[in-house]
Amino acid sequence: MLITHFKQAWQLLRQNKLFSGIYIFGTALAITSTTLFGIVYYVKIAPVYPEYNRSRQAEITSAEEREGKSMSQSGISLLGIKDYIYKLKNATDISAYVELWLPHAVNFDDGRPDLNIKLKPADPAFFKVFSYEFIDGSPFSQIDFESGIKKAAISDFTAEKIFGTTDGVVGKTVSIDFTNYTVCGVFSEGSAINATSFAHIIVPYTSVDGFADPHPTKPFMGSYKAVMLTDNLDALKAETRAMESRYNADHEGHKLSLWDQPESILTMAFKEWPGDTNFDWAEALRHNSLILLVLLLVPALNLSGMISGRMDSRSSELGLRKSFGATDRHLLSQVLWENLLLTIIGGAIGLIFSWFIMSTEAGWLFASIGGSDIDNSYVVRLTPDMMFAPAIFAFAFAVCIILNILSALAPAWLSLRRPIVNSLKDK
Repeated sequence: MLITHFKQAWQLLRQNKLFSGIYIFGTALAITSTTLFGIVYYVKIAPVYPEYNRSRQAEITSAEEREGKSMSQSGISLLGIKDYIYKLKNATDISAYVELWLPHAVNFDDGRPDLNIKLKPADPAFFKVFSYEFIDGSPFSQIDFESGIKKAAISDFTAEKIFGTTDGVVGKTVSIDFTNYTVCGVFSEGSAINATSFAHIIVPYTSVDGFADPHPTKPFMGSYKAVMLTDNLDALKAETRAMESRYNADHEGHKLSLWDQPESILTMAFKEWPGDTNFDWAEALRHNSLILLVLLLVPALNLSGMISGRMDSRSSELGLRKSFGATDRHLLSQVLWENLLLTIIGGAIGLIFSWFIMSTEAGWLFASIGGSDIDNSYVVRLTPDMMFAPAIFAFAFAVCIILNILSALAPAWLSLRRPIVNSLKDK
């Protein structure tokens, strides 16, 4: 029966090329928009390379410290990291890193122009929180870190640009801002979409001049951020609130606030900034559900109008078949399968177009839809598990089915409810 329905649907597709083409294009447009919307949030919250521990991951990205009428907002100082953040007991692994915004470069002595890079000074725990895959070598060690030795773990793409290969580069020297570092390992590069874990080169923050960056009047303010893994986020938040109180007691006249941090990846995906005290989960879900509904309903309504007109032109055919004993259920099933074939074709085209956009315009896509803070001076790539995720395939297929039902069911049912005599008069 299904084979018969698909054969009939294929014949109708060939006979009505204009209708089929418009229907397929409309479906492809709907699938493209909803798939891109889904991928943006999938990439922001799903366990993707190298952030496979996202269900346990939490971050402290900024802080506020007041002293009298003076107030500062920034990252965390090294004092804050060592004396307070590192001592949190409800986190299994805690890593501190410096988010550098000024440009950094690899220098060459063979006449090549400098290579702009994303440099990330961090501690060894950074490689425990994030599951980097090392092609060669290994991360810098705890001893390297404590000694301030200038070791560098570099990405595979960066190694190709600097040395022309990823093989045999461990032990070689690379000049970063005219300071020589020894390559200790080569890792598979992640995506710039994930700002916390992304880097071209990762070095010990103890090897960077001025890494202590003391603030003249507010000891907790600095350039560091913290990312950690926890099995009990609520307990970690409670411990952090107690830590704030302890800091304020230790520094009379100061009031430190980390707001509701540490925050989970899920919260950070929807919250505009850590200090957004007006954030409402229900409102965020309503907002995004409304966007998704509009992306689905607008093309579905347009396609439904097309199908309604198409059903009017086929009313005599359907009336004739009903007069020979075809049931409404059989005819409705055939119409749905016909439209499902068009929807599948349009869906496949939509998915291909989505992947094309992701491959060529990932930076623009995530900055405009997801609000991600992406430096487009770097090449923005998506890793394979971002591009080809089972959840996205399932999501796209579900959209195909929903679009087919929304656009075809109502006009087909209304047409089939017409009396046979009235349908035959249209012949």
